[in-house]
Amino acid sequence: HPAFLDALLRILREIYGYKLRLKVVESDATVALPDLFIKWFGFLKVLEKWKAEYVNLSREETVYKKSGGKILKSIPVPKTMEEADYFITVPKLKTNSLTKITCCLKNQFGCLPFVNKRRFHWVIDEVIAEVNKVMKPNLCIVDGIISHVGVQGPAFGQPLYSKLVIVGFDPVAVDTFASKLLGFNPRFVGHIIKSKKVGVGSMNYELINLADDSLTKPIYKPNYFEWLLYRFGAFLQEKAKKVKVER
Repeated sequence: HPAFLDALLRILREIYGYKLRLKVVESDATVALPDLFIKWFGFLKVLEKWKAEYVNLSREETVYKKSGGKILKSIPVPKTMEEADYFITVPKLKTNSLTKITCCLKNQFGCLPFVNKRRFHWVIDEVIAEVNKVMKPNLCIVDGIISHVGVQGPAFGQPLYSKLVIVGFDPVAVDTFASKLLGFNPRFVGHIIKSKKVGVGSMNYELINLADDSLTKPIYKPNYFEWLLYRFGAFLQEKAKKVKVER
């Protein structure tokens, strides 16, 4: 949310002043046009206000780094990401029809400079883990003031006024807590388990500065039957597309 970014940039300027070089990054995707979105949704004014640079990672030079993974053995890391002294990931708290949740770990999937990221959807959990091995955030700040839930999230989910912010240094731990908030067992969220296995972080966490004890309870309860039915329908659609292309 532009207001959330505005607050974060203000805090960084108050603490570190204007000698700090701030870059706000995004990348192109199949259905995402960040160069236009920053204008349409008010981000450009926020960036100008706090003298932060906007960088489209899809238009940068890249350095290939080995991930040791099975899918992307070498990952193209945009120049800005490679040269950054400190990386803050700022996702929204959302469900996702493909990965159950989309939070800190999946946010780095968006750092891949490829436009056609959908080609990795069939191995999305593995790719998320591999990307986080080479582009792991130093700090995670999750905007859950208005979260997004529902089986068709994030594109067609429902907004939920959940009034919370989650902050942590370990993206695996933060996503573990976030998945519980969204009603999912983190041990059945593929990219969390795989990220833990490759050494990105730990699923153990300790809650501190908890504003409200009720925040330990789920804010959303997914209907698993509806979820499975929706995923099966999406699978059939993808299969139909492949058949049509092959013909």
